[in-house]
Amino acid sequence: MKNLHTNLIHPMVTPSGGRPFYVKKLLSSGVLSLLFAALMSATTPPVSAQRAANSPRMGISYIYPTTYDDWGNAYLAGNGKMGIMVFGNPLNETIIYNDRGFNLAKTNERSFAQVSPQDIEAIRQLCADGKFAEANKLAVSSAQYKGGGEGSRHPGYKMLIAIPEEGPVRNYSRTCDFRTGEITVKWADSRGNWERKSFVSRKDNVTVQYLTAPSKAKLSCTIRLSSEGMHFPANMSFANEASNDGLNIRASYGANTNGAGYEGVTRIVTSGGTKSVQGNVLTITGANSVMMLTRTAKYYSDSVNQWNRKKIQADLAALPTKYSSLLAGQIATHGAIYDRVRLDLNASPADRSLSNSELLDRQRKSATPVKALWERAFDAGRYYYLSSSSELAPPDLLGIWTGDSDAGWGGFYHLDANLNLQVGGGNIGDMPEAMEGYFHIMESWREGFQISAKKLLGTRGMVAAGNTPGIGAGLMASISDYYPYQYATGEAPWLLYPMWEHYLVTGDKAFLRDRLYPLLREMGYFYEDFLTKTDNNGKYIFAGSISPENQPSNIKVSLLNNSTFDISGARFALSALIETCNTLDLDKGAGQGVEKWKKILDKLPPYLINEDGAVQEWSWPNIKDAYGHRHSSQLLTIWPYREFTPENNPVLFNASAMTLAKKDAFDYGTGHGYLHSALIAAGLNNAPALNSKLLFLLRKDFYYDSLCTSHNPNHDTFCTDIVNTVPTVMMEMLVSSRPGVLELLPALPASLDKGSISGVKGRNRVTIQDLNWDMTANSLSCTLKSDIDQSITLIERSGIEKITTKAKVNASAFGPIARDIQLKAGASTKISMALGDLRKPAVNMALNQNVSVSSVGNDYAASNVTDGDLTTRWSSVSTDNQWVTVDLGVSKTINQVRLNWEAAAGKDYDIEVSDDAKSWTTVKSIAGNSKTGWLEYPDLNTKGRYLRINGKSRATEYGFSLWEIEIF
Repeated sequence: MKNLHTNLIHPMVTPSGGRPFYVKKLLSSGVLSLLFAALMSATTPPVSAQRAANSPRMGISYIYPTTYDDWGNAYLAGNGKMGIMVFGNPLNETIIYNDRGFNLAKTNERSFAQVSPQDIEAIRQLCADGKFAEANKLAVSSAQYKGGGEGSRHPGYKMLIAIPEEGPVRNYSRTCDFRTGEITVKWADSRGNWERKSFVSRKDNVTVQYLTAPSKAKLSCTIRLSSEGMHFPANMSFANEASNDGLNIRASYGANTNGAGYEGVTRIVTSGGTKSVQGNVLTITGANSVMMLTRTAKYYSDSVNQWNRKKIQADLAALPTKYSSLLAGQIATHGAIYDRVRLDLNASPADRSLSNSELLDRQRKSATPVKALWERAFDAGRYYYLSSSSELAPPDLLGIWTGDSDAGWGGFYHLDANLNLQVGGGNIGDMPEAMEGYFHIMESWREGFQISAKKLLGTRGMVAAGNTPGIGAGLMASISDYYPYQYATGEAPWLLYPMWEHYLVTGDKAFLRDRLYPLLREMGYFYEDFLTKTDNNGKYIFAGSISPENQPSNIKVSLLNNSTFDISGARFALSALIETCNTLDLDKGAGQGVEKWKKILDKLPPYLINEDGAVQEWSWPNIKDAYGHRHSSQLLTIWPYREFTPENNPVLFNASAMTLAKKDAFDYGTGHGYLHSALIAAGLNNAPALNSKLLFLLRKDFYYDSLCTSHNPNHDTFCTDIVNTVPTVMMEMLVSSRPGVLELLPALPASLDKGSISGVKGRNRVTIQDLNWDMTANSLSCTLKSDIDQSITLIERSGIEKITTKAKVNASAFGPIARDIQLKAGASTKISMALGDLRKPAVNMALNQNVSVSSVGNDYAASNVTDGDLTTRWSSVSTDNQWVTVDLGVSKTINQVRLNWEAAAGKDYDIEVSDDAKSWTTVKSIAGNSKTGWLEYPDLNTKGRYLRINGKSRATEYGFSLWEIEIF
């Protein structure tokens, strides 16, 4: 995050050196238990048997930001339309107000050229001829793209609440109840115990703040609204009004914006005491309590007249001012949605009582999951996703929150990964109310997507925008040499997938007919017009094709042919369209749509496998893959489309696994890179890869103290895609589903040996009412409820030794890993299993054993190769002839060695064994290696106490670098 103006919240006592510091933890664990019980007793319903009574679903903190530029650590609340950020010294609290409409006003429309048919044909022919650089240049120049439309997301303003100091602040705590959305700040001073609460009501669309007097005195404070320190453009202007009844701040975007502006209005109601106004400051003296009700609004034109109507003031006056009544409405809406899915990873009650920062610190030091943190990350993710979603719009890059007008990438919606990931758990996580915002915004973009297709590619149908500020802004964006994004034709299908998934989950044919079919049909029209050229095998060429934000290793150009991203998008869109038409009996008959679309589907180019045994990112000759990239666009076939499984296409499934292994040898860099690859790992039944990616996100300071997240490590650029997507990863590691199939524990990390999850929705109209596992006892139980009578293939890849249920059970064509279960509509079916050991991993004898090395480069320690952590590595100095030795303690039989090479791999090396670390026997010699990632050496059939990787020559100019050595 960029540095903001420092705005010291409170002149705290500081250590020598004068730097502000955080309030330290002052409460004992016993007092904490009482505090949590009191906080939760009024609103928490009975919890499941798995959740202990002292494990509230909330974020906990004993520290607070002391400067404005630390707003990323604020606690957040929202209802998808409005949001607040609460932080600071409790005697000088800051509340930032956000609104879904708060983007800088447009001064001109986004625009681009009508590309001529001649130029379109020339671009496509140049691509077909392999003249990619020329095609790329013409695609960009002919589009004549010009920016425009609404600008960056920005905060609205802030409220500053100041309370006179009277003795030191003690016993500070800040909590966010994920069930209710309440942010509660508690502390004590010489006046007694204080409490201040805030939430943003989903039911009443109002921000509610409730301040109560301390236990030994009355409440006195000042309240004012301000726009200082938020990096607003110089042409914006602000005005404040204050009265005994409330506060009003008004903002104008300036010239050439058609009078656009916005406002925030706060109604203030006190119990007891007096109120007075001086300038824009409201002073309250001697009150018992203060209730504040706030709304914000954006006006796209004629804002002065809108302000003068004072509609917000009238609407606020009609709301109740009893806190319990307003909270009841929030629980009935936000709480009811949030509670549908619960996760329990068997964390201890003591760990569950720790603060966010304590759990994060513990995870930084641990190579295995801190279960209480993983539970809380799941709970926080559901909370933030719901709180930044409404029936009108889903979360953007910022969710709905920012403290700065110059947020990363404008805070826009980015449509080639970030938004797609954020909404990934909305359907299976049973949040249709939140998903409605996604469906609505997709429909709002339809016209812009159609214009882009017509003007830029000369086709009917839709081409997605790349990025967009929000509702209705569907025109193509950011066309440049690196981003000729009008040719990223797989983007629109990926955006349509969550709507198809909603149908798979619900079976809602009205939704399918009235909302999804019209959009899928547009894609059918698009491919009819776009796919006109064929190769020598009679297969269509995607002549002009993008793999988002990546270029081949041997051709530094973006516009190419046949990206797997575009091919897989077309396969999904056309398959879903044909199935929709068959379901609804539409577009059928000779010469009708279904017949056309089947022919196109049959002529799509095949996926190719490269010399590494991995899926090619571009299915075209002489284009070399570039694995070291944050996007995994060539693996949309695994997530979200689930096109390949071990059963239906083992060759491409295994090639996909190799692709992930090759990419895992590099740093994905951004949060979304780790998220998408983690979801792919789940789809590939690769629990270790999934585990390492979640650990990386939770160890490398992506998470703030608020448990919201940043785009990059080390709290670099606030962004909600990680926090909102992590629950999706966790649900996918526990339940995988597709029509007719339900797979349990497909990618369960080994250390999560006991736990439960409830309420997950399958893409087959089955609800997993509960799933409980105990891998130490090789047992699993679940309760399934189907909307319809159907047979479901139930898979558990450990092998099902015994299954107990009252439902009818048949053997499965998939063998001992599966059974076919007959489910009755509306009935809850209980199932218990005794599991086998088909996927029980062999014991890694190298784990945590002592290591010696010839040298260490750049502090990459030797012990990293046996710590079980795939995010740490050993590296030698940058010379040949370096070695690393693992001491197994005693002589052991060695059958297999696995090496996880970093990008700086060994080219020539020997695998050697010894019983005395002096006399060595070579059991495997490797020459000319250029591969990275996991390399396996089976059937060694040797014995020894010591195993040495003796590096002779390097594959790069750097040292030998290994993430991990495993010995079996």
